[in-house]
Amino acid sequence: MAKKKMSRHELIEEINADGRKMSTVTVIFHQTIAEKAGLSGSDHKYLDLLFQEGAMTAGRLAELTGLTTGAVTGIIDRLEKQGMVKRESDPDDRRKVLVVPLMENAFKRLAPVFEPLREDLEAYFDPYSDEELEIIRKYLVDTVAFFSSKIQKLKKNNS
Repeated sequence: MAKKKMSRHELIEEINADGRKMSTVTVIFHQTIAEKAGLSGSDHKYLDLLFQEGAMTAGRLAELTGLTTGAVTGIIDRLEKQGMVKRESDPDDRRKVLVVPLMENAFKRLAPVFEPLREDLEAYFDPYSDEELEIIRKYLVDTVAFFSSKIQKLKKNNS
């Protein structure tokens, strides 16, 4: 028996429900990855933010994460103690201190967990055509932009 085609409204409801499931499993997955590497889930993601954005001040990290500068100082202290980041003077303004990710140290710690995953992901994407992968990528890029704007709006409304 043929499956009934969903209405647009039903399809959007299903996408939202599946998105929630994906969000939850992603958080749990990264928590598990972090634990394997000896980090907390949140410290792992803040370190990832430093990987993505590069060296920045603690104030900028607080701004990006929505955390207080005190909370960010605690994160930086923990990551520094584990050799994942270092503090160094900003070459453009010696009064500022930059938090610099120590990529090589972090990769040594994270690679044993991520290397097998990389191979699994390649196999995972095999069934998708290049056109389907382009649609998936566009959806992800658009979703990041959408939720980034929502984060800013929520933060602005709380000010």
